[in-house]
Formats: sequence, C-alpha cells, structure tokens
Amino acid sequence: MGNLTPNFDRFEFACKGKNCCGHSAPISMVLVRALQQLRDDLCTLLGHDVLIYIHSGFRCLTHNREVGSSDDSQHPLGTAVDCHTDEILPEELAALAEGIPEFHGIGIYPWGCHFDVREGGPVTWSG
Repeated sequence: MGNLTPNFDRFEFACKGKNCCGHSAPISMVLVRALQQLRDDLCTLLGHDVLIYIHSGFRCLTHNREVGSSDDSQHPLGTAVDCHTDEILPEELAALAEGIPEFHGIGIYPWGCHFDVREGGPVTWSG
C-alpha cells in the first residue's frame, strides 16, 4: 500500500509538520523515479542492498516556513527530497546523483543531500 517504486512508499515523502496539512504527500513521480534510480545505481556500485533515508520530501508552506525555508523552496511543490545513506559520504552521493539527468538541483550538507527536479538548472551548492 502506498508503494511508488520498488523501494519508496508515499508515506516517506509525506509532510512531517505538526498542526498543518495532515501529512499530505503530493510528490513528483519524476523525483521519486530519479531517487529510485540513484538507489539502484548505488546498490550496483557497492554490490549490495542500500537504504536511502528520506528526511523531508513534500513540505506544506506552513511546515516549510517552520523549518526556516523560503516560500520558493522546491519542497512545497513536491519536487524535492532531503536524504542520506549510511553507506557513502554526502559528497559521494551527490557525485553519483549528477549522473541522473532529472536532478536539476543538488545540495550537499554535512547530514546528507538535497535533490530536486526543478525547472531549469543544473544548480548545485554546499551548505
């Protein structure tokens, strides 16, 4: 129930805010398929099953503001994900993601990566 791809469920992308949208999860399937491709590529590279943990997918505007993000963030559009894996460093995950053409926004942070499928790009940054 809720499977979007073989390894990702809709609930993983749901808004994690409290007292806002009721955990809605309108998420771009282009984004979900690109993330699945990243996971598949990572599994192939490492030769074993790998988990990608989603910190944040869709965020309603209320929750997006609560976390200090701007209204023009990709998260309220359902076109962004913040994630990490325990298998490789964020810089390595971002480098692998650069091979996936749907990812137009790639951000690298100490805790993991931001990926999005925004119009235009590519845009990369470190935070």
